[in-house]
Amino acid sequence: MPNTDNRHAATLRRAEDILGHHFSDQSLLLRALTHPSAADGDSINNSYERLEFLGDAILGALVSQELYERYPDVPEGGLTRLKVSLVSGKSLAELARSLGLGELIIFGSSEHGTGKRGLSSALEDSLEALIAALALDGGMDVARGWVVGNLMSQESVDLALGPTNPKSALQEIFQVDQITPHYEVTSTSGPPHDRVFTARVIADGRVLASGSGHSKKDAEMAAARVALKQLKSK
Repeated sequence: MPNTDNRHAATLRRAEDILGHHFSDQSLLLRALTHPSAADGDSINNSYERLEFLGDAILGALVSQELYERYPDVPEGGLTRLKVSLVSGKSLAELARSLGLGELIIFGSSEHGTGKRGLSSALEDSLEALIAALALDGGMDVARGWVVGNLMSQESVDLALGPTNPKSALQEIFQVDQITPHYEVTSTSGPPHDRVFTARVIADGRVLASGSGHSKKDAEMAAARVALKQLKSK
């Protein structure tokens, strides 16, 4: 286990400020910030690798519970998209970078000459390790509070609520009431080489919206997109 000598005292203080938690066991915090390249030949015990494993599981559980409670009307598929968006490597690395953790990760000499090519991966791994360290040192409520206050506020949550396929998103909304939206092409216009189709989407006997496109599929997608916007505004 890495010792917590004065070489890293300023780094640990800064990390505690970022996390908003004073560690009783400073060695946990130091290990969560130590890249395997700086682990003195024992990356299992002296780096963030084992903590990362635990942090990944803790993060997944905390985010899943928070989403389950926060979005009672979102079906499983939507919750899964939300979770993936939040705990993706890109999302975690961006959060760690915005918090300034990139300046705190302790790299070994072998990484200094590479320009730290693996920095994004290290940011993700270290962030997960820090979440584990918070849980071990302060308890799950401390870890939950930090995750909710920092990760759950990311804009990717809103993005994930609107998947790339609006027809699938609309179907998920009505699936709760066992209703399946269906589509009808209502008109076709334009010359053969430049057709414009108009379609409407119907659910539970109601016309929700209409949309147009240069194919039947595009028109249906457009109708679903308009319906989603109208539902969101309500």
